[in-house]
Amino acid sequence: MLQITKFEMHSGADRNTFGNAAYAVCKTAKSSPGVNDAKYYWVNPNLIAFIVDAEPGSWGSGAQPTSEAMKALFDLSDISTQVANETWMGAREGTDNFNLAK
Repeated sequence: MLQITKFEMHSGADRNTFGNAAYAVCKTAKSSPGVNDAKYYWVNPNLIAFIVDAEPGSWGSGAQPTSEAMKALFDLSDISTQVANETWMGAREGTDNFNLAK
């Protein structure tokens, strides 16, 4: 599953601090069990997008975060606001979820 999240920097926040906070989130995500990859991208000078490839329940909604992950996410949230959060799943996961509803 892919966890797609976007954060917009607060007005007056330091862009270098914003980038370093994003790097810390990715570094923490990559060290979490079940996370295959984590990257961040600058969408524009004030917006960063994260793409985290993880097994279900390993990252994002439903996951039990580590103290390191919570620190990284709170540090990021101190200087930015989450503006988007999506979970993308492959056909297999989508079919499995559909079959659970039957």
